[in-house]
Amino acid sequence: MPQAFDPKGPTRYKARFAVFFGTDRQKLMTDYSVNMSTGGIFLETDRILPVDTPLVVEFMLPGKERPITCNVRVSWTNGPIDLKKQLLPPGMGLQFVDLPLDQLHAIRDFLNNGELIPTW
Repeated sequence: MPQAFDPKGPTRYKARFAVFFGTDRQKLMTDYSVNMSTGGIFLETDRILPVDTPLVVEFMLPGKERPITCNVRVSWTNGPIDLKKQLLPPGMGLQFVDLPLDQLHAIRDFLNNGELIPTW
């Protein structure tokens, strides 16, 4: 049975791990995820970049052997002055742009089989 369209996007799950990110693959910064879905990650950071900024990210999912590496774009920002979502810290919503299929499956497996808490 097809899944109903959810205007809020895919369900996000609380997930905290280090995320390496930046505009230059040779000079990546590190901050931590707050939540994630198969569509992207919310990254807690005080280094907020403009919406639509292209970035590269790399992170290890707990229990996985290979890192997830792909391009993302900043899809929305939260603060630090104007918090759109009060329950989230300052940071950026990052949308996966070219996530390889095997890495999408690894993320889906992590989200479905981990003991994660859904968050909206």
